[in-house]
Amino acid sequence: MEKNYQKALELHKDGNLQEAKIIYESILKKNPHDFNCLHHLGLINKSNKKYLQAFELISKAIAINANSAAAHFNLGNVLKSLNKINDAITSYDKAISIQPDYELYFIRGIAQYELKKLEEAIISYDESIKLKPDSFLAYCNKGLALVGLKKIEDGIANYNKAIEINPTFIDAKYNRALALRLLGKNQESISGFKEIIKAEPSHIKSLYELALIYRALKEFDLTLSYCTELLKIEPNNSQAIILSIKTRKSTCDWTYYEQDISYILKKMNDNEDSVGPFSSLSFFNDPAVQKNIISAFSSKYYPTNNFFNNISPYKNHKKIRIAYFSPDFYNHPVSNLIVELIEKHDESKFEIYGFSLVNWPNTEVNMRLKKAFTKVINVENMLSKDIVRLSRDMEIDITIDLSGHSGVKVTADIFAMRTAPIQVNFLGFPGTSGADYFDYIIADPVTIPKDYQKYYSEKILYLDICFPIDTKKVNVKNTYNRQYFNLPDNCFIFCCINNNYKFNPFIFDSWMNILKNVDDSILFLSANNDLTKKNLRKEAMAKNINPDRLIFGNKLDYPMFIESLNLMDLCLDTYPFNGMSSSCDVLWSGLPILTLMGDSYSSRGCSSLLKSLKLNSLITYSIDDYEKLAIDLAKNPKKLKKLREKIINKPVSDLFNINKFTKKIEDGYQKIYARSQSNFSPDHIE
Repeated sequence: MEKNYQKALELHKDGNLQEAKIIYESILKKNPHDFNCLHHLGLINKSNKKYLQAFELISKAIAINANSAAAHFNLGNVLKSLNKINDAITSYDKAISIQPDYELYFIRGIAQYELKKLEEAIISYDESIKLKPDSFLAYCNKGLALVGLKKIEDGIANYNKAIEINPTFIDAKYNRALALRLLGKNQESISGFKEIIKAEPSHIKSLYELALIYRALKEFDLTLSYCTELLKIEPNNSQAIILSIKTRKSTCDWTYYEQDISYILKKMNDNEDSVGPFSSLSFFNDPAVQKNIISAFSSKYYPTNNFFNNISPYKNHKKIRIAYFSPDFYNHPVSNLIVELIEKHDESKFEIYGFSLVNWPNTEVNMRLKKAFTKVINVENMLSKDIVRLSRDMEIDITIDLSGHSGVKVTADIFAMRTAPIQVNFLGFPGTSGADYFDYIIADPVTIPKDYQKYYSEKILYLDICFPIDTKKVNVKNTYNRQYFNLPDNCFIFCCINNNYKFNPFIFDSWMNILKNVDDSILFLSANNDLTKKNLRKEAMAKNINPDRLIFGNKLDYPMFIESLNLMDLCLDTYPFNGMSSSCDVLWSGLPILTLMGDSYSSRGCSSLLKSLKLNSLITYSIDDYEKLAIDLAKNPKKLKKLREKIINKPVSDLFNINKFTKKIEDGYQKIYARSQSNFSPDHIE
């Protein structure tokens, strides 16, 4: 029997699993309680991915000999393959109690890391390092856990130790470069990734990270260059293709525009990663397409997380506790819009908290917000689960996400764990969250008509208008002329101050048609990089428009920005992603804006603003009407003057009535709170 077992063991070691299996099974027929054969037969089943059979066999072996560290270790590996990670850790613990070993601690650390038990993982890696001080793998993995705990510099120190032990260890160098980027040390991060590529030119992940960094730095030519290098190595790499598509869109390179659209739709239809939520708003008008892309993204990357127990409505609060969550409590478009709303909230009925996901330095807006909130809580260095726990400990009744899929810092992982009985999507992302853990989205009858409710995963909390405006900000003084801003005097100035990623060939062609039909006219645009300017000039030339008729403005501080807008003649909105906060600025300056209404929230925002000013005549429903109206207004200064007069008459407009807006939104908060207190499910609120 022993001879047969040794033969089976040799065959097993040599990879002849089927032959070894036959011998193990023949031995077990004669001796069903043979520990070694049960154990090794379990290992063969694991190798063949027959995990349930492996679990059964190794469990039987342990029942015979419970003091085998190897059997407990292997059972843990089987359980991990079955995604029963907590049970796997229990098996690793038993193995360690019998015979402590650096590999056991290391593998347990990996399992703990997968469960996001980062502190416990660090303890396991430390124990592994004690038993094997030159374990560069353990140092590297410990670094990952420390970075996950936002102890980034400590993480880098462990990556450095791993590299010191093994100078050719690419994974540690890659992770260190990622961590340096998290610290905002972009140049050091770039150097790290370039060092990897020098050693390993086909290191796909480093090429991709370099492309991402250069995109963040607005060095778009380098982004495209690194994507090109990556795609030479791996032509079907979807991440690089998608990043190239987004970068071309941001820089107004429409060479492959139709091809890019087709690729995005194919990815969506194949249930694969597409351009993501925010970019979908600028590519598509169809809210069904937007919802499909956004929901797939939320489901894959930020599904409901049941880390905490279900949350019930809090009782006996004298005031409703509301918390606004944002990474943008500084001079940011969203904060510029909401600051006076926060100041106007009724302190007798509400406690209003600000959860700041980024600790911004003091600015005028930041200081106003700090003064207006009941309390501002800086949660920048807190783990997501700790932020959720804090919100629950404070018994916040309603939490409001002011950034959604558009923020510099992800909020979805926080809201996926449920921060409050009621969670609301508002203002920062003009579209659905695509997630079932958001109860409401704040909108108005223009941005989301009743017939379009099906395209939103949330219930709609309707206001008359869904954009608050800060009425304390600077007004136009009319003390400057065009010459001061280097603008030509004797011409009609069309303008668009929206971000360049909102441009597309469809709307740009329309702008060129307008210029063709209005003599002595120019188009003033914002563009923050030379590549975009070059591409737009090239597109103008292709439409037989002198590129000198495109004027690119420089960034100005807000008072000067508003003054310069007032000197323009007509603003042309983008489609299908309208200007949102930028349109508010345009109207605040007194400048009329012409828009083309679509079907999605993001293509109806400007129409909502115009309707609130009773300027329905500036809303068009086809590209032909858009062009005709722009040309007509340019040739009829009296019409344009009347429109300006309507905008300037701010005291009578709903758009600039922050007291009315505050009352409406507070009424809405009270209605959804009352439903929650009565244990009613969320429903549309009008």
